[in-house]
Amino acid sequence: MYFVVALVLFAFAVFYGILQLDVPGTWKFFLAAIEMLVVNQILIRKYNLSSELGLILFKSQKGLEFIDRLARSKIFNFFADGGLTMGYGLASFLLFKRAITLRSFVLGLILLGFVSVFVAPTAFYFLVNVVKINSMEKATVFEPSSAMDASLYQYAIFAILLLGGLFLFIIFGLVAYGFVVLKALYSTFVLGIPLISKTASGASLMLPGVNLPFIEGILALAIVLIVHEGAHAVLARIGKIPILSSGIVLFGIIPIGAFVEPDEKELSNSDTLTQTRVLVAGSTSNLVTSSIFFVLYLAFILIMNLFSSPIATLPSFVLGALKFIYVTLGLTFSLNFIVGTVNLLPVPLFDGYRLLDINVKNKLLIKILSYSTVAFFIINFLPSFFHG
Repeated sequence: MYFVVALVLFAFAVFYGILQLDVPGTWKFFLAAIEMLVVNQILIRKYNLSSELGLILFKSQKGLEFIDRLARSKIFNFFADGGLTMGYGLASFLLFKRAITLRSFVLGLILLGFVSVFVAPTAFYFLVNVVKINSMEKATVFEPSSAMDASLYQYAIFAILLLGGLFLFIIFGLVAYGFVVLKALYSTFVLGIPLISKTASGASLMLPGVNLPFIEGILALAIVLIVHEGAHAVLARIGKIPILSSGIVLFGIIPIGAFVEPDEKELSNSDTLTQTRVLVAGSTSNLVTSSIFFVLYLAFILIMNLFSSPIATLPSFVLGALKFIYVTLGLTFSLNFIVGTVNLLPVPLFDGYRLLDINVKNKLLIKILSYSTVAFFIINFLPSFFHG
């Protein structure tokens, strides 16, 4: 016990020291990640703890009864099917024929419209302007030069979302901004014009205490992971797939969420429709949760604005608590949107890859799409290494 306490205190001290370093946020992230991985390995080897991908897993049978109670309602199947339309637009009819009904398609389109028009723009604004992630100049992929260009741009985005949902939208964003980064790299290293240091990263790793507020970030990410994994578990039980265990996940000394452990062999042997619903449930739940917390976020802002005068006279600790609530609500809806959308990408270990793998017969096409996505994902990260 004394060893654990001493290790936690030492890890916090090192973590705090990393945060005080005068280096870019990306380097702080990697240094903190390395520290947490070392702490993980020390705890895993000394106490023989369960682990996966370097994370500590505290497994338990608690919570499984609650998951079984939720699984009695078939409405979760309906939302999972709607999530396929939200994720893949009209293409869902071709990719997931058995799962799409008229009602689930309409639900998916409504959710897609709400998330695209209201949630997504506000999430990006919050992360860039409030949390200050990637707040670099000239960060837009395309700046319409006229009213006609702006109109065409809006029609193009609408067409992308309708045809391919959030999946095609994020693929388009990664590729388009990837070429912006490649152009900046070419200008910097071939033409001698240092544009890359002024180019924002198209993607950013997020870690509480590094580029997210520490406590608010932990709470928001915990909600993201609990909702995501919980949805997988509920749809698995609806599909008669056993859940072996559930528990919490630690990254070093930082609790980062929860997990459920379905019987992967049973899941792999189940029919395609069951597997599809289990896989898409995570992203769907994140996007629905994002929409709910977005409404709560707007309601909180409205209340603050309506009562701004009396609120301004409150003690400083109350104002601090209100700011904490504001940031937590904002991070929760923003990170749920980011995780729910990014998880649709055809990248190995992401649900989006497995969704396509079990529903698309042309495996070569999936590999090409997967490798290309990973390449552009990496390209989008590159500018962060050139920021001072």
